[in-house]
Amino acid sequence: MSITQSLAHGLEILFLFDTSTPLHTVTEISKRLGYTQSKTYRLVRTLMRYGLIQEDDGTARYSLGLSALRLGLVAQQKLNIAVIARPYMKELSQITKETVLLAVVNGTKGVVIERIESEEPVRYSLFQSGVSIPLHAGASSKILMAFLPEEEWDHIIKVEGLKYFTPNTITNANKLKANLRAIREKGYAFSDQEADRHVRAISAPIFNGVGEIMAGLSVAGPIYRISKRKLNELSKLVLDYSQKISAQLGYSVEKRKEYSRSNQDDRDERRGKKISRGYKKERRKL
Repeated sequence: MSITQSLAHGLEILFLFDTSTPLHTVTEISKRLGYTQSKTYRLVRTLMRYGLIQEDDGTARYSLGLSALRLGLVAQQKLNIAVIARPYMKELSQITKETVLLAVVNGTKGVVIERIESEEPVRYSLFQSGVSIPLHAGASSKILMAFLPEEEWDHIIKVEGLKYFTPNTITNANKLKANLRAIREKGYAFSDQEADRHVRAISAPIFNGVGEIMAGLSVAGPIYRISKRKLNELSKLVLDYSQKISAQLGYSVEKRKEYSRSNQDDRDERRGKKISRGYKKERRKL
């Protein structure tokens, strides 16, 4: 059985669980899906190893596990985040008199899921709700990419490329990575006509309860109103409101630090394995 088939069959097992039938035995799963008991047992053990299902107190009956709960909560937050963020976005737009955007990661792109339009006669009108945006250009995009694990950057660049939009668009991979690290260090992103001419934007991250990036909150407007002198004032406002929304999602600074440490431990472990493989390869050559 191929990995793809195994994945599909494992997902079919997960989809058996619902509110009406929250518990299943291996025999019940086997009969429902038409799998042999030995195959069903192997799939169940694999799902247990990843915390997607768990045994119900030694009864040989299984329910969804904590990893499935965590995925469900993340999905729920992503669906609800626009509802949670909207009143804060309205307030921020009224204070700044600029357009406010809420964007999330969707695969290797970003997507705008909510927008509060400025009431000024001249306003930023690109990127309506539902529109996909490139992750490498503009503050509303780069804030999302900056807080993704660095291993994902190369994949995004490989799949999407670094398309040129304006003379200020970063189209060099190493320069972009350095910029993303600087954004992560500062905690906010500023773009000066990177995706659109005559538009500047400031963006800050929104985190969920386990410290993962959920969305980016941005203020965007014409360069004559968002002057570089106003950058400090606007960045503080955007950071303040992104933190308010994050708090509504259960985020705290301590959880972010814990998440960052966990990611670093994972990177160190992968780096150690890579070095070990290289050492063994060199040994074989000798």
